[in-house]
Amino acid sequence: MENLYYKKPNFTLYQADSLKFLAEFPENSVDMIFADPPYNLSNGGFSVHAGKRVSVNKGDWDKSNGLKKDFELNYAFKFQYKFIYTI
Repeated sequence: MENLYYKKPNFTLYQADSLKFLAEFPENSVDMIFADPPYNLSNGGFSVHAGKRVSVNKGDWDKSNGLKKDFELNYAFKFQYKFIYTI
């Protein structure tokens, strides 16, 4: 498979679009899914970290695409996870 990031015996790590990538796996072949989907927190706001004011902007990849598209992405990821988990 493409996007191989790291490999050791009994452990392989890929860097890829999880929705597209998970669809390629055969049944009963996944032990764990670790994904970092956008949390849509980059909204121009600020937070406090270690007593200092810091921006919450992480980049364009973390900006909301609107309620409908954000929901569709979250639903698609959860469906893909449930599909693999229940097989």
